[in-house]
Amino acid sequence: LAEARRFVAALSPPALDGTTPAGALERLCATTTDRHHIDARFHLRGAPVGLPPEYEVALLRVAQSALANTTRHSGATGVDVTLGFGDDRVSVDITDDGVGFDQRSVSEPAPGSGFGLEAMRARVDDLGGTFTVRSVDGEGTSITAVLPLPSESSSERHL
Repeated sequence: LAEARRFVAALSPPALDGTTPAGALERLCATTTDRHHIDARFHLRGAPVGLPPEYEVALLRVAQSALANTTRHSGATGVDVTLGFGDDRVSVDITDDGVGFDQRSVSEPAPGSGFGLEAMRARVDDLGGTFTVRSVDGEGTSITAVLPLPSESSSERHL
């Protein structure tokens, strides 16, 4: 399973072809707005740095899954997607103004209900990051994935 995950993570999704993670997320927000009539807004915080391909893929996939959940389940009229760069980390935060949910109700997915949250968590965990879901039934939901930036020596191996 770990080998399969490494293989899949190494594949660059078409959304990343010829663009940066910020460009891909901005385009994802525009597509979400056009297709689902939800005001999806992209924000960039901090100075972007080059990321290993598996980081780019993970951040994009988390945002895609979170936006899919937002469009299917939240009843939201707006969602903010923020890509943030700090001194030692990169993060993506997706926050909607939808109805939220009781987090205890999704601790274990029902058969056939999908594995969105767990797949996002596993992808982030595999890269040594943290994954947080904050939601209250009747209020919006926020999903945050934080990945530690690789050290210079490991970054050079990805160039």
